[in-house]
Amino acid sequence: MLLAGAASLAFLAAKGASSKGRAGDQPTPAKRRKSRQAADDATRRYLMYIIMPVWSLAGFLDWLWHRQTKIETTSGAKESVMHLLMMAEAGVPILTGLFLEMNAGALALIGAGWLAHEATVAWDVKYTISRRKIFPREQHTHGYMQTIPFEIIATMVCLHPEQSLSLLGLGSEKADFKLRFRKPPVPLKDFIAIVACMGLISGLPHVEELWRCYRAQRSGLAGKDIPQCARELYAS
Repeated sequence: MLLAGAASLAFLAAKGASSKGRAGDQPTPAKRRKSRQAADDATRRYLMYIIMPVWSLAGFLDWLWHRQTKIETTSGAKESVMHLLMMAEAGVPILTGLFLEMNAGALALIGAGWLAHEATVAWDVKYTISRRKIFPREQHTHGYMQTIPFEIIATMVCLHPEQSLSLLGLGSEKADFKLRFRKPPVPLKDFIAIVACMGLISGLPHVEELWRCYRAQRSGLAGKDIPQCARELYAS
């Protein structure tokens, strides 16, 4: 349903662009390149100044809620591994949007990251619900984190409607699946800020979580604090 909605947005955006073209002069190749560059610049600003801070802060809060509910002695290392996997999957759309030229190949890569993230979310919830309390604050945090990959792909679809439609065999452009780095590339200072934001605020805390879970497992403490009510309610 979400993919259908994104495709509809692309169709409407492309239809609006073509209507404007019929009303006036058709855009020249130079104007088209300038328009795409403006879209790429808008994409980079959106990802760097909105998505990255929100995603990193949500990731830190998620780590904090896991710590408060004693993940190391409840759901344990398996759930912690899932968290790192979901971070990597959500990172695919973010890094693709920041560093790659946006075309059908990049859009497909973003979509694949989003779908993989959704599948892992379902796996995580099914495993964790009978082993650890998930309070409302953590559920709300998950809501923000889960929507971010789709927000990225929906934004890319709207900014690059022709290449989005080409994935469906529609539109006036041929699908370009070759992955290329953006030109000009992301400035070095921005790259350092991205790595610091993703690594220090969200990445390292989850690595610490996995290490804590591993130590608890080695000590025989894994599972000792699983709530009895969770076992009874969600026993399979």
